[in-house]
Amino acid sequence: MPWRLETWNPEYALPERAEADDQASGLEDIKTHYEGDWRARTPARVEPENWPIVYLVDGRQRVDAQIADSSGRRALLATVVAGAVLRDGAGIRVVGEPLRQHILLHSADLEEPLPPGLGHYRPIRVPKSDPASLRARVTEVMRRLEARLVNELEGGLVIVDGQIFPGEEPYQAPERILGYTKTQAATYLGPEEQALLHRLMPHQRTPIFSIPGYALRRPLDVFSWYVRLPLEPSAPFYGAAALLRVESPTSEPAEASQLADLSVSLFCALASSPARDPRAPQNLIPIGGLEQWLGRYMGQAEVIRRRIIQALLT
Repeated sequence: MPWRLETWNPEYALPERAEADDQASGLEDIKTHYEGDWRARTPARVEPENWPIVYLVDGRQRVDAQIADSSGRRALLATVVAGAVLRDGAGIRVVGEPLRQHILLHSADLEEPLPPGLGHYRPIRVPKSDPASLRARVTEVMRRLEARLVNELEGGLVIVDGQIFPGEEPYQAPERILGYTKTQAATYLGPEEQALLHRLMPHQRTPIFSIPGYALRRPLDVFSWYVRLPLEPSAPFYGAAALLRVESPTSEPAEASQLADLSVSLFCALASSPARDPRAPQNLIPIGGLEQWLGRYMGQAEVIRRRIIQALLT
């Protein structure tokens, strides 16, 4: 009996969910002493004409289908892409072609090959086949693709949408990489330090602090800080609504401080507006355009699903 399709459309939440992992340990080892007193910093603004070359990198992922073999063992067909835009004195433009992978995630030996129409999906064996684990692996593949792209970009500063995760190769220039987190669900600081986040004004940042990799379950230590973005109108929103947590894998506190100062000008100038983006101001304007561009390289989900069904019927 050949592979068969799950009836549940992967555009919706998968019907089974594993319990979330417990909060990571190691947060007690976060250090905050690098810049002296824990108070808001207001760096001198760097005008766009004085910026370095800036690359912005983002990835997208989509579960194309959930399938099962003749023994009922589940697998996922997924597509991941990663791309970049360049910002310099000439404006903002895309960089080359995006990196793209079609993957088949499975937890057992493939006793039955995929039909010819699905041969472009690269098999990756995973230890668990529950839906949450499979989706987490899709995200991991996307992050590795982003890391590969970061190492292919020459010169300039690289801003990655999301936390920074290592790829298959070490980062060649970690001192020129920034990652940023749009939402602030996790707490990394003690109550006194955390209170500063709600007092930050637009164009201000916190001091830098270090986060060991094991605290975020990743093999990469980072320096981090928070930036308050401008948000207009500001009246309806609470103080932390416009926060970004920024991080860099640089190993030098002095480099992290310099990057933190520069990041305030970069992120505040590139912040989006609620009038044009429901994820404003954290979803940076170039990232919004990059997401749309990457979507064209993923194809329409409805068309992909029809092709998968046709392939499984052969």
